[in-house]
Amino acid sequence: MKINLHMHSNYSLDGAFDINDLIEKCKKENFDIISVTDHNTCKEYEKIKPYSDIKIVNGLEADAIINNHTYDFLCYDFDIENVSKYCTEKYKTIEERQNKIFNELVKLCYKKNIRINNIESYNPREEYAHPAIYRMLNKYFLDYHNISNANDFYRRSTIDEKFPLYIDMHIVWPDIEELLDVIHKNNGKVFLAHPYRYNKKVEDVLSEAKCYVDGIEICNNPNSKAEVDFLYKFAKNNNLLISCGSDYHGNNRYNMNCKYISQEMYNDIISWMK
Repeated sequence: MKINLHMHSNYSLDGAFDINDLIEKCKKENFDIISVTDHNTCKEYEKIKPYSDIKIVNGLEADAIINNHTYDFLCYDFDIENVSKYCTEKYKTIEERQNKIFNELVKLCYKKNIRINNIESYNPREEYAHPAIYRMLNKYFLDYHNISNANDFYRRSTIDEKFPLYIDMHIVWPDIEELLDVIHKNNGKVFLAHPYRYNKKVEDVLSEAKCYVDGIEICNNPNSKAEVDFLYKFAKNNNLLISCGSDYHGNNRYNMNCKYISQEMYNDIISWMK
């Protein structure tokens, strides 16, 4: 059996495929169960054609906040109409929320007299706000604060209240309790996505998130076998469900296959699906 519960269509900023083209590709790759989990929207499902030869689980990758930290949550198997309406009202469009973040960071740069270059080059349809600001900042400023990449800027620096460009991400994201309430009221489940990607010790990430979620994603490229096994054991020890996905975007970033998933793991994944 082949399962992939974490993929993106072109309704995500960095997704390449139309949802139906993506599903056709999954069929050619002989997947049995899939989920398309675009960022903070499930409107792509309005375009989906009927399929009888592949199981499609309703999905969404939503941002929410725990203790001032932004995490990504994979939501599955929910009643789609109400959740889609909530996402539209809460998260707005990609352009709206990324412009809001970008403008807030630019305002902080001016207020703190931090040099920033070429702001007119930003296009919210093509680039996330944090990577855009990262490339516009002076190298001396980045080196001084030990910031080596855009993910570090987003996941570690701007969430630190002592950092000059600290930004409260409640301007665009809900608290985890709000997201949980919406998904659970609509018969869905919430999983922590890619625990190794938050620029923190994975043990700290899991400790912070475990009391909120129904499960965790144990496989997300480029996880190693040791990481997959560790997350699976953690899930079992904490009575958490598991999911797996490749985080496929339709580009060269990752392929479609989920690595190191045993038959026992597949059985555990199937057990919670409607």
